[in-house]
Amino acid sequence: MSATTATGPHAAVPGWQGWLRRLVLFAVLWWILSGGDLAGWLVGVPFMVLATWLSLQLWTAHRLSAVGVLRFIPWFAFQSLAGASDVARRALDPRMPLLPGLVRHRLRLPPGVCRVSLANIVTMLPGTLSADLVDEELVIHTLDTSRDMHAMVQDLEPRIARVFGLRLDDPPTREGRS
Repeated sequence: MSATTATGPHAAVPGWQGWLRRLVLFAVLWWILSGGDLAGWLVGVPFMVLATWLSLQLWTAHRLSAVGVLRFIPWFAFQSLAGASDVARRALDPRMPLLPGLVRHRLRLPPGVCRVSLANIVTMLPGTLSADLVDEELVIHTLDTSRDMHAMVQDLEPRIARVFGLRLDDPPTREGRS
């Protein structure tokens, strides 16, 4: 696995500006959810502070890339619709092939939020469900094992990497997969 940051390491713990940015983000979110009701701020402020602290504890390893996210959203929307229509066709048309099974794919993304994001997004793709994420492998349950799941994940991994401002250096290989 070789994932490198496109702009250097992002593991630095944010200072007071990072706290402030996130606190403002959660305040805006709370304002939207509460409909601007001032009474809701009594409950909201402690939770905004807690959410800010938790986000800094859980999300410091990688920053999102605005360009990566903006490029990912249309692709993801299209794939989600394709996934929903594929499953609907298989449910409504008994002639559609159903060859369920498990496929193991060796991952190139770094451990943590990148791999978890990949596993969650794979579940939204046509006829797939992330069954397990163990060490360097993602186990995918698929409705049709004749489809090339490895190619699908190989296409998705660099997209996820770009969302987190990373670049995958190693070219994909076929070894170690079943």
